[in-house]
Amino acid sequence: MNSSLKPVVFLCAAAVLAISPCAYAADKPAAPADLALSCQNPVKKGDTAQSLKKRYPGNTTVQEVDGPEGATQKVLVLYPQNQMKPYRVEVYFDDDAMTRLVSVNINSDKSQWTYQGLKILDSIPAVEKQNGKPLTLYGFGWDYGGHVTSFNEGTFSTPSSDCTPHFRFQLRTDKNAPKAILGEQKIKSSLPAVIQAQPYLSEISLDFVEQK
Repeated sequence: MNSSLKPVVFLCAAAVLAISPCAYAADKPAAPADLALSCQNPVKKGDTAQSLKKRYPGNTTVQEVDGPEGATQKVLVLYPQNQMKPYRVEVYFDDDAMTRLVSVNINSDKSQWTYQGLKILDSIPAVEKQNGKPLTLYGFGWDYGGHVTSFNEGTFSTPSSDCTPHFRFQLRTDKNAPKAILGEQKIKSSLPAVIQAQPYLSEISLDFVEQK
């Protein structure tokens, strides 16, 4: 055996006794070059599952994820390997062949992706600041709770020609949350009860316009 290979063999063999750097590296794929979410990154209008698999070889998989009202849906996941999910992106299509792009979604608490300077776990005031106006959202505590329904003519009200942003907020706990901000109703982000509850940004999606 070439003696120059021995340190490498020894290093990886050490995994028997402890967590080795080799195993750690396998669980920590290289970060995307650009972590700024946009209508062109990491997915763009016209993309299909096939085109994304070619663009991100070894960094895609199809998974089934939970949806509202007990439904599940198959999505193409980018960067699925790391357990902490810092780069995970869920890509939604409206056909089984995954050729008609609908949206991309990030929702991991550890996500490193940003959108217009915003990131998962940001506060409602942080989003309001970027939007320039308060938000309207569904009350919390049900399947569609916390979804923003209107940006009220703020910055995010004017989408690009390719996609439009969508945000969802979540309470850290529903316990003792005032009824005024719960249930199937629309509420303003500027309500004192909302401010006091301190919801955090739990999902950032980009919804793609209908393709002609």
